[in-house]
Amino acid sequence: MSFETMVVNIYVLSFGILLIQVITGGLIAVLSKSLVHCFIGLVIALIGVAGIYYYLGSPLVAAMQIMIYIGAVCVAIAFGLSLTRKAGEEGLKSPGPRAAIPPTVTLVMLLATLKGLSDRGWINVPHKINEAPVGHMLLREYLLPFEVISILLTIAVIGAVSVALIRGRT
Repeated sequence: MSFETMVVNIYVLSFGILLIQVITGGLIAVLSKSLVHCFIGLVIALIGVAGIYYYLGSPLVAAMQIMIYIGAVCVAIAFGLSLTRKAGEEGLKSPGPRAAIPPTVTLVMLLATLKGLSDRGWINVPHKINEAPVGHMLLREYLLPFEVISILLTIAVIGAVSVALIRGRT
């Protein structure tokens, strides 16, 4: 076995592990009846997506995935879960017949994507993408909108905590 073949096998194995992680996290997030377990499944899936971004040669997008979705959105969801749950309120209602629609739509979209990708050639080893221009744009031209969005998210989290605390007192 040559070194190149071994490297390709390691890439394929690591990509497969990341795919299994994303699918498992997604299934936990969708099928669990506990909101806390759904949240943990979401975090597992988002970490796997960040790993796929890194695997595909884009560490900046992977870092943004971790900082924005896991660091900000999931923390906001965790605060929301911890501040708004009532004692004895655990789990979701059992799904009705309409619960078959999202998996069916997802399966159709997956099959359409796989059919579209079936004629494409595969690249064995991902190539590094130069992300320096994106970083320079974020820190120069788009610094003000970037900071305004971060302030807006901070205000939204503070507002959610305030609303939860006010409802908790009444």
